[in-house]
Amino acid sequence: MRTSIRWRLVMMYVMLVVIVMMVSGTMIVIMIRENEKEDVQEELQIAIDLVKDNWPEEMTESQMLLEVEELLVTLKANFFNKRIYILDDVQRVVLPLDEANQNKRFPYAQVHKALNQGVLRDPDDVEEGGKDYIGLAEGIEINGKVVFVIYGLGDISSIQEKTIETIEIISMSIAVALVIAALLGYVFSEFLTKPISALSAKARDMATGQLDKPMKVYSSDEIGELTMNFNKMAKSLNDTLDEITSEKNKLEIVFEHMTDGILVFDRMGVMIHSNPASVEMLQLDKQISFQEVFKPYLDVTYTEMKGLVMEETISHLVEVGSKYFSVYFAKFLDQGKEAVGLICVIQDITEHKRLEEMQKDFVANVSHELRTPLTTIKSYAETLMEGGIDDEEITKRFLGVINHEGDRMTALVQDLLELSKLDNSQVQFTMSSINLEHLVRESVEKYHIHADKKNQSMLYHPPSFGCKIIGDVNRIEQVIKNIITNAVKYSPEGAIVEVDITERNKYYVVGVTDSGFGIPKEDVARIFDRFYRVDKARSREMGGTGLGLAIAKEIMEQHGGRIEVQSEFGKGSRFELVFPKNRPAKESL
Repeated sequence: MRTSIRWRLVMMYVMLVVIVMMVSGTMIVIMIRENEKEDVQEELQIAIDLVKDNWPEEMTESQMLLEVEELLVTLKANFFNKRIYILDDVQRVVLPLDEANQNKRFPYAQVHKALNQGVLRDPDDVEEGGKDYIGLAEGIEINGKVVFVIYGLGDISSIQEKTIETIEIISMSIAVALVIAALLGYVFSEFLTKPISALSAKARDMATGQLDKPMKVYSSDEIGELTMNFNKMAKSLNDTLDEITSEKNKLEIVFEHMTDGILVFDRMGVMIHSNPASVEMLQLDKQISFQEVFKPYLDVTYTEMKGLVMEETISHLVEVGSKYFSVYFAKFLDQGKEAVGLICVIQDITEHKRLEEMQKDFVANVSHELRTPLTTIKSYAETLMEGGIDDEEITKRFLGVINHEGDRMTALVQDLLELSKLDNSQVQFTMSSINLEHLVRESVEKYHIHADKKNQSMLYHPPSFGCKIIGDVNRIEQVIKNIITNAVKYSPEGAIVEVDITERNKYYVVGVTDSGFGIPKEDVARIFDRFYRVDKARSREMGGTGLGLAIAKEIMEQHGGRIEVQSEFGKGSRFELVFPKNRPAKESL
């Protein structure tokens, strides 16, 4: 059971007062008793001295006793509560002569000593008749011999009564003092414990996070100084916690929205933190330990991994479905610089891997595209060098093939250079206002003849509204030409190619629809990749480099537009060039 410090202080204060009062009262009682006894002793000594000083001399014993008896009567009247006796040498009372004293003796050691020594000033406490007395004895010498003893008794019974009365008064004083001490102790303890209680309540509030309410300072003493320092500590702690909370919130927001995944494991390999990116990347559900998370991807235990990362950061490539992730493991330390767990950073490198593959494919495609015409040129040149040049017909035919293959390589190199310039923003666009309808109409008219050669029908559906855009007329024409050319080139004889211009919110849309071979669904997303061909053999036979759509896509993006495609394999395709209305295109230098 908890005892309040307030009541402890009150009890200590009351006990202190009780002890002081009891010690003081005891000393007072003792001192009063001793003083009273000394007064009785002094009066008794005076009476004895009067008897001795007035003791008659040169008389017979009987005359002497008569004179002394008269003196005793006088003393009895003057010394109340004092008894003076004259004793003979056998300690028997000789004066005063009355029935009560007949044959009465005082066989006390003090009387005996007085008979032997004559003078004895030491008092003796005796009990006579149920009362307490102080006894003094002094011898009377006659002719050098102690013949009589003057023995006086002083009544001290009243002293005991006075002592009891004093004790009662002191007891009452102690009782009153206890009440006063309790009240004063309560007030004093309240003065001391009130700020302590406030400090205790503030400490409880601090434990629950309430640090912004300062305590009232009740005094300017040490407790007041403690209260002020406590307020300063609470404010400093509140500022520190606010700063820590702010930093924690910042980190949580960063972790929450960062694209890299974060996983943190404690000493035992239990996951103590994860962000949404890591959950999505590794498709986490209820995994809570290192083994559960990485068992499908890593053949290593948590203990082994901790041993590896003690020296350096470890990275692993993890494949999850069709995605690739680079996982970095590092230790994290406590304040004592001791490793307390592992932190895991997960980066999505799927796009990087895809770009690597594209780069490899690009190099392979470029090598292949150049190797084919070079092989043809070399073969035909070797044939001519071995004697075929003597046949004029063969020579002309071979030189024509060589020239055609040279043109193919030249077109390929030019397309590669143009793509490189577009990638590096090195193409200068000459921006101007373009009548999109006129440009599309002219392009259709220019390539109408190519459609006629394949018995194809090219239909143009002009818009009923004016459509002007901002762009480079030559580059826009290049894009339109590429799309129309592909529609004619990859459509069979007798096919229909339709061109139209429509509006879509803030855009003009140039649509080119054909009834050609179409594009398989799995190839639609890759037709804008460099050197990508749906049907490589047919495309190469038709003289394509595989870069036209990639260039067209780059040009459209530089103009703030885009190319969209809809296709159904075996039924045809629709390409749409989406241009923003009255929106300046990005000018590249």
